[in-house]
Order: sequence, then structure tokens, then C-alpha cells
Amino acid sequence: MAAPSSDFRWYTLQTLSNNEGKVKRLLDKAVKDEEMADYVAEILMPVKTVKDFRNGKKRESEMKLYPSYLFVRARLFDDEGSLLEGPWNFLRNVDGVIGLIGGMNPVPLKAEEISTILQQVADAADKVVPKVSFHAGERVKITDGPFANLSGNIDKIDADRGKLEVSVDIFGRSTPVELEFWQVERDDRD
Repeated sequence: MAAPSSDFRWYTLQTLSNNEGKVKRLLDKAVKDEEMADYVAEILMPVKTVKDFRNGKKRESEMKLYPSYLFVRARLFDDEGSLLEGPWNFLRNVDGVIGLIGGMNPVPLKAEEISTILQQVADAADKVVPKVSFHAGERVKITDGPFANLSGNIDKIDADRGKLEVSVDIFGRSTPVELEFWQVERDDRD
């Protein structure tokens, strides 16, 4: 038997590009200010922390797992299955929102869809991943450390640790060197 339509369900909210954080902040504030907590329980912006190397410095930033989308746990229908226009208008009229997936008939996420998203959020928590992805055999130039300015080919990739094993020619011999992702860049010279 299907759950009553007045239950809180997860919906997908589409935002303007690069407005996800702004929309989430506005929604969080508006839920409190306009007393919409009876209709909007949670706003989720799935992110992962990534590290990269810019201007000679390591830095961490957040990368959105679903660019231009937020997930909102809300009650948008009454017991008879009719759209509650108050909460629906509230969500879609926030600055930076394009609309809800499904428009006038918002489509809730399936249980397995939101479970996957929540698992991705849990997996990304407290874990920093490299921003750039590499593949075995790719040629890279070392930008930091004792082997700076040397080039080599990637032999192994340990994405969980953010490490690469790169073969570089030192003293006429190919030698494997372990480096962090941020210590190399793609070598476009071929």
C-alpha cells in the first residue's frame, strides 16, 4: 500500500547554475522566518571535499555532487493528494530556483534514489578526494618536491589516498616515484 500523500517526501529542486549554496542558505533562513518547518523538513546539497594545487598552495574546496540541484524533504500534498500551493510556491519562488522536477505535479524521489544520494553524502563525509582524475599510462609533469620539472608516466593510481606511482627517468634509469595528486599536472607536450 502506498504511503499517504501528506507524508514528507524527497523532491528535486532545480537551481540556476552555481546558485545551489545561495538557494540553500535562502531556504534555510526562509523556513525559519516564514514558519514553513511544518512543510519543509530538510534541504540537502550533496557535496564532497576536493583538494587541488593552485598558485603553489594546496587548497580544499567543496564540489557539488549534483550541480544545479538541491534535494528537499517536504510535504507538498494534502491527504486527498491535492497540491499544497503554499509550500510549493514557497519553494519555487526563492531567488535562484528554476523549479521543482515535475512542475505543478512535483515528482518525489524513489526510496532507492534518495538512499543512493544519502549514501554518497555519507561516503563523502570526512574524506578529501583529489579534484583531478588521472589514468594509468598518462604522461604527467611533476610540479613539486625533489623531482619537480621531471616528467613521467603514471604506473599506478591510489585514488583513496590521492597518490600516484610515476615512472621517471633518473640517471638513465626508469624509477618509480610515489607522489600526491597535487604534485603533478598533465604533461601536454608530446
